[in-house]
Amino acid sequence: MKNWKTCDENEMVCYCKEVRKGQIVSAIRNGADSLKKIQQTTAAGTGNNCAEMNPSGKCCHTDIIEILQIEGIIEKAGCSCCCTKNSC
Repeated sequence: MKNWKTCDENEMVCYCKEVRKGQIVSAIRNGADSLKKIQQTTAAGTGNNCAEMNPSGKCCHTDIIEILQIEGIIEKAGCSCCCTKNSC
């Protein structure tokens, strides 16, 4: 598991759509305050080859949620419903 707090902005988050941490952080800082909005803005988390492309073998949704938390958007850690301060 990556430590997204210390990872470089060039670190790949979504391997299916080739979206890096910096792109996600930029989207968040420009108003993308939920997983859905990050998907709409960057296409991260919208692919279907996670098991094959992501070295972790799983979808990047949990990584995106962790970045939302680091950026102060997610109210509580581990919230599986993607609750944010503004909306779901």
